[in-house]
Amino acid sequence: MRYEEFIKRSIEDFVRKGMIPGEEFPDMEIYMDQAETFMNKELSVFKKSEKDKVITKTMIGNYVKHNMLPRPVNKKYSRDHLVLLSLIYYLKGTFQMDEIESLMKPLIDNYNSEFDDKINLMDLYEGILSVQEKERESMSLMTTEMIEKIKYCLKEKELSDDDNLELFMLIVNLSLKADAQKFLAQKLLHEYFVNPKQKK
Repeated sequence: MRYEEFIKRSIEDFVRKGMIPGEEFPDMEIYMDQAETFMNKELSVFKKSEKDKVITKTMIGNYVKHNMLPRPVNKKYSRDHLVLLSLIYYLKGTFQMDEIESLMKPLIDNYNSEFDDKINLMDLYEGILSVQEKERESMSLMTTEMIEKIKYCLKEKELSDDDNLELFMLIVNLSLKADAQKFLAQKLLHEYFVNPKQKK
């Protein structure tokens, strides 16, 4: 299979399965092993192999321990727990555990508060999804344009007709794009969540 076809299929899989639709979250309380099964089924597109797990019970327990996830009630996890667990998973590729803890703290504090107006976590999650929808849809066009630029560049340098060079350049450029976005996300996190007291 030509790598362009593989990319097309991978992007289609990511657009369809890269984020859990809000309506897929069970609106009832479930046990940890059920939460683990649900998350691994819904996020299976991220598995590197069939036996791989994207979320384990140990991870879930650690997220609770580090105050990134509210404590379960009677060992059961609600839809809100699963929404937050999904957000933690999406953030893991960019941030360290302590950074995610800082980012999640206002949500967890609100969730645990007896006094604050409660944030509707499903509304928040679906807002994130709606912003990401156009981003994911434009991913195919952005990647196609990048491939065309790479082919043109290689032709100009008389290095064309080599899939390995095309793929190398594509992987590096995708990584650099991801790094630029990660850089900005980390700057914002540290400025406004990790060290907010240092602001004048």
